[in-house]
Formats: sequence, structure tokens, C-alpha cells
Amino acid sequence: MRAARVIPTALLAGLFLTLPGTLPGIAPADGIMGGAPVAEAAASPAQQMLTLVNAERSKAGCKPVRLDSRLNAAASKHSTDMATNNYFSHTSRDGRSFVTRIKAEGYPTARSENIAAGNTTAQATFTQWMNSAGHKRNILDCTAKDMGVGAATNSRATYRTYWTQDFGRG
Repeated sequence: MRAARVIPTALLAGLFLTLPGTLPGIAPADGIMGGAPVAEAAASPAQQMLTLVNAERSKAGCKPVRLDSRLNAAASKHSTDMATNNYFSHTSRDGRSFVTRIKAEGYPTARSENIAAGNTTAQATFTQWMNSAGHKRNILDCTAKDMGVGAATNSRATYRTYWTQDFGRG
């Protein structure tokens, strides 16, 4: 199995906003597929991330977030776009912000977004985010009520696997 490249923490730390080979539940992008619908099995990357996020939120005294299909769609489309077009940014190539992408999916109030690249598992991505003050702040923001997750892989892209995590206030 090919080792994943990880973005240096210094680069990753600046990439948050007051914001897969084959991975389980994620198709390779030489067939790209975005994140999992809410109803998918517990093994989906979105469900795995939800479990990790809510465990940490509980420790911090926050209520759990729920997976929202509109946030999943926004996150999945952004991860797919980054993987397909080989870039890494909160701003889409067409200039849209995460707020615009989330509203386009019909979700009323965007809260924050985390992105990561190079990790092949939800656990590795979550650990990387929790080791970054800005990403951790987004995850532990008790005002967030909903979350969406998307991951996409393209073996020809620089970081191969791209993750997006969107939070909303409902």
C-alpha cells in the first residue's frame, strides 16, 4: 500500500476558516466519489468522522452534531473538485467560499470548514485536525449543530486524498 503524503502542520494550521488507492466507503477517483449519504453504513468515512467528532465534543461539554445531507453534499463536491483539479484551498476554483457552496446545497447557516489532504483514513485526518488550533476550534465549537464530510481520491493529484468537513448552525 502506498504511503499517504501529509501536509506539513505549518501549512495545515493556516487552512481553516470560521470554517482515498481505495478507502473504505470512498471510491478511487480514477473514479472519484464524494462523501457518504447520511443513511450509509457505520463504516462510511462520514460516519467514522461523526463518531470521532462527537466523542471529543462530549469531552468539551458540547452537544453532538448530526450528519446533514446538504452539508455532506457541499463537503463531498468540494473534496471531489480539489481531487479532480489538483488543488488545495477553501476557495473553489470558481471563486466560491464554503458559505456559498453550503447555501447552494440549501443549508441555511454555514458555520465553519476544515480541509485536509494526504490522509487515507478518517482517524488520521481527525488527528491532524485536532493537532491544529484552528481546526480543533471548529470541531469543538458548541454553536455548530450539523456536520457534513466529504473525501475524494485521485491517484494523479498531488495529495491523492482530499477531505472537507463543513459545520452549520441549522
